[in-house]
Amino acid sequence: MKRVSLILAAALATVVAAWLFCPRPDLDEFCPHSQVFFDTNDRLLRLTLAADERYRLHCALNDISPQLVEATLMYEDRNFYDHPGVDLPALARAAWTTYVRRSRRVGASTITMQVARLRWRLHTSTIGGKLHQVLRALQLTRHFTKARILEAYFNLAPYGGNIEGIAAASRIYFDKPPDRLSLPEALTLAVVPQNPSHRNPAAETGLGHLQVARKNLFERWTAVHPEDLKLAGFFQQPLAVRRPNRLPFLAPHAVNHLIGKGLPQDKQSIRTTIDLNRQRTLETLVKQYVTRRSAEGIVNAAALVLNHQTMAVTALCGSADFFDDAIQGQVNGTAARRSPGSALKPFIYAMAMDRGLIHPMSLMKDAPRRFGGFTPENFDQRFLGPVSAHDTLILSRNLPAVRLQVSLGEPGFHDFLKRAGIGDLKPATHYGLSLALGGAETTMLELSGLYAALANGGRQRPLRMVADDPPFSAGEPLLSPEASYLTLDILKDNPPPDSHALLIMATTGNQVAWKTGTSHGFRDAWAIGISGELLVAVWVGNFDGSGNRAFVGRRAAGPLLFDILNAMVPDTKWRVDDLVDFSQLNLKRIDVCAASGNLPGHDCPHTKKSWFIPGVSPIRVCTVHRAIPIDPGTGRRACRFEPGRTRLEVFDFWPSDLLSIFRQAGIALKTPPPFAEDCSLDTQAAAGRPPAIKSPQSNLEYAMRSGNPSARTVPFSAVADGDVDRLYWFVDDRYEGFSSPMAPMLWTPRPGRFEVRVVDDHGRAARTTVSVRIVD
Repeated sequence: MKRVSLILAAALATVVAAWLFCPRPDLDEFCPHSQVFFDTNDRLLRLTLAADERYRLHCALNDISPQLVEATLMYEDRNFYDHPGVDLPALARAAWTTYVRRSRRVGASTITMQVARLRWRLHTSTIGGKLHQVLRALQLTRHFTKARILEAYFNLAPYGGNIEGIAAASRIYFDKPPDRLSLPEALTLAVVPQNPSHRNPAAETGLGHLQVARKNLFERWTAVHPEDLKLAGFFQQPLAVRRPNRLPFLAPHAVNHLIGKGLPQDKQSIRTTIDLNRQRTLETLVKQYVTRRSAEGIVNAAALVLNHQTMAVTALCGSADFFDDAIQGQVNGTAARRSPGSALKPFIYAMAMDRGLIHPMSLMKDAPRRFGGFTPENFDQRFLGPVSAHDTLILSRNLPAVRLQVSLGEPGFHDFLKRAGIGDLKPATHYGLSLALGGAETTMLELSGLYAALANGGRQRPLRMVADDPPFSAGEPLLSPEASYLTLDILKDNPPPDSHALLIMATTGNQVAWKTGTSHGFRDAWAIGISGELLVAVWVGNFDGSGNRAFVGRRAAGPLLFDILNAMVPDTKWRVDDLVDFSQLNLKRIDVCAASGNLPGHDCPHTKKSWFIPGVSPIRVCTVHRAIPIDPGTGRRACRFEPGRTRLEVFDFWPSDLLSIFRQAGIALKTPPPFAEDCSLDTQAAAGRPPAIKSPQSNLEYAMRSGNPSARTVPFSAVADGDVDRLYWFVDDRYEGFSSPMAPMLWTPRPGRFEVRVVDDHGRAARTTVSVRIVD
């Protein structure tokens, strides 16, 4: 007897110890979950599969319809709150029916036991499996409240096919969260977990079983809630559910982009910044556009719409058709690295305005120039001569942009792009001066962030695609508010594409500040514009990098940009000026010489207004127009002004490189006449500007091949004042010959380092050095 007592005591102690020290299991992190993406108005974009190919979302008990909770307890476990996780009388009855009478199999599983089976994937058709289930149910009861166990049930229960958990089931079948289920919907889902294969709402063969089970539950329900008998008619109607294969797959590139960023797995519900109405409009416009122009080889495009005030991406279309393999439609063009062509030029101009190098009306030289081994050309292979900064940016001239990039010095444009977050940048030496012309690849998302900075006073803020991300931040100051405004003020004067010119002229609607870009080899066509609160970016091209002469920014991307803006920006008569508070900007409008853009001297015949940043913008007095004394008798230039004997007359003194372009274009200028023969050389030299040597360049070493010496030449050229006819060249004080200011003199070199001096026909001089090396 004593021995039996000891055995019972030991057994009891073992049970108590097991109860006290059994480990607390994990009910949340043991299985992967799906992610659900919504647009900014909570419309479903996509429900992803979990890593194990199941639809599974976690849901708190408080976020489940109380009617569904009550109906589930009524159907599955009436005594849920009364037993310790195991209903012993029910287990006994089930064992008697199953193993003694053998009439039918009865499980008698409580909700807690079902959680145990689902949590540990138990096979409970055997006595050993059932015992394991009972022990696990007791373990759950030991560590968790009834509410927590019930919550786990709703997150683990099978609802047909590969759908687990009430949150996924409610979202898939009825397109709503589980707290918004109606009574018919709640009773439908309450009966599925007991037999999910035969009561699968998405399987046509299971609808009969499901209808019968739901009808029986409704009878139980109305016995407790007779006031709901009025809903009986709803239970006679066919089930209206959505099958998993009908789930939406919307804004695919945007959702894939967010998934690719690696959102935390515990962030299951993601409300994006995408506006589904705007997204559908964008996709339709892009598809219609490429269809309309497919005969030209335009078969693919990408575009995005950004609210530059909140930095929220409200629509994103990565290709013309996500499902078209022929155009590699699943590639996201907004995140692909492509050459931006001239689309980066506005930021060189803005930097130059911040550095005090130019203001909008500053005179720029659109003339040939060699920069070391780099000889850029314009898109049209022509040169316009002197053009204002305003016009060179609108006309997207390459030479002025490269000259500005050189003038920026250090830190230069490469450093600016690095600070702006342009990724995968190689060292500055890799690009040289090609940065101004699109030498560095960027993405549409990065480029849009840069342009948004212009609209936000020069401060760059991160783009947002998740609505929960902070909407506002101060951002990094890349440019001054003044330079940002002036750049947009220039871009607003960029005329619309020819296809939209009549439409714009017929209205007095919104201004559009926009810029285009065309990459080398016609591989990429870009257009980016700001109007109202929206920024729209467009790319046209092929993902395989193949070129097409139709891929020109203004002609290929520009029309689509204006299609999108016309469809999405309401006509509010928006102006670029609406972006700024002029009382907070250090800007003034001043008179400048209409021809040179400099402050007007006494001799400037015409002036016009220009924006000016006091204390920053360059202050130069115009020297192009000069009043010189003329001898009325000879018509020649007098040595000095003598009242009564000479008269003052204004002439144009353009430098020789620009004067040459004017003459090539057939533009007549009022150039100064030659000096009178009795004017001394000192008088002539003091009356003008000395030449500036363009070639040879002192920072280069000229490597000449050995062999025939006469075949080796170095060009000598200089920019001279507008009254110069000849330039005389000297090497180490040895006269080598003369040239016109319009053409170079070719010098046959010898190895060594030499001093080169040029003297114009009025005695003005300049000098430089040249190094020559002979190589085999």
